[in-house]
Amino acid sequence: MELFDLKIMASDHVFYNGKAQVLTIHTPNGSKQFLAHHAKAIYAITPGLLKIRKEDNSEIEVVSGLGSMIFSNNQAEVLVDTCETQEELDARRAKESLERAKERMRQKQSIREYYMSQASMARALARLQFKDKHIN
Repeated sequence: MELFDLKIMASDHVFYNGKAQVLTIHTPNGSKQFLAHHAKAIYAITPGLLKIRKEDNSEIEVVSGLGSMIFSNNQAEVLVDTCETQEELDARRAKESLERAKERMRQKQSIREYYMSQASMARALARLQFKDKHIN
């Protein structure tokens, strides 16, 4: 299978920089998959599962936060606020974050604060679903 260059950057580190066969991201309209020589594209990334099939056919699954992805000239560049493997994920912290977001949603807020709370809740739910997926 043909390869493309992939760079995934979280806010605090470069998560992946190398060749890939397939990239799957989570967007507001569902999952999107990219192969080598994909047409130029820009997508918003929402909290959820991000998958990479590397050149040796091994796969990496992570949960990512909000961000964007650009595919152009057989190169994909992903910028996300968070990118965590199952081992890095702290389920207790994710549950606490979910509870805080739920509480903020119950309080009277500005529209901006409401959307920020909504994003926090989505990120916490994505983390918990990812953690539970690998426990079962």
